[in-house]
Parts: sequence; C-alpha cells; structure tokens
Amino acid sequence: MDPELTVAETLPRVYRRVLDAVGRLEQLGGRQEAARFRSVAIRVYSGPWDPASHRQLEEVAARTEAAARDRERKEQPRIA
Repeated sequence: MDPELTVAETLPRVYRRVLDAVGRLEQLGGRQEAARFRSVAIRVYSGPWDPASHRQLEEVAARTEAAARDRERKEQPRIA
C-alpha cells in the first residue's frame, strides 16, 4: 500500500483487481474457484476498511491472479 494514500483510496482498486482476475478465471473455466475468491473478497470488502482488510484483500488479489495465470499456462499449447 502506498503510504501517501489512505485505505479508502486503495481498497476499491484492490477489489477491482480481484474482480478482474475472477472474470479471467471464469472465462478460463474456473467458475467454482472464481466463486470462492469472489466470496472471500466480498466478505473482506464489506467489512471494516482498515490496514488489516487491505492486506487481506491484497492476498486474495494475488491468489486470484496466480490462479488465473496457472489456468492460462495450462491452456497454452505446448510446442515440442
């Protein structure tokens, strides 16, 4: 988190990252996994907007983005 910005300024951006990654997961066929990430993100985002919530949502964003990257790698054709 940028020390110059408040949690109220950064939390919506992190939540948007989660939603974008959730959308990618869904497009790649990971609907159940995406739903779990979305559920956790909603719970955190709906709670208090404090540094702990920011850290939690950053972790969810990172895990969701990693899951989407993993699925993308699995779908790429292998070149021999």
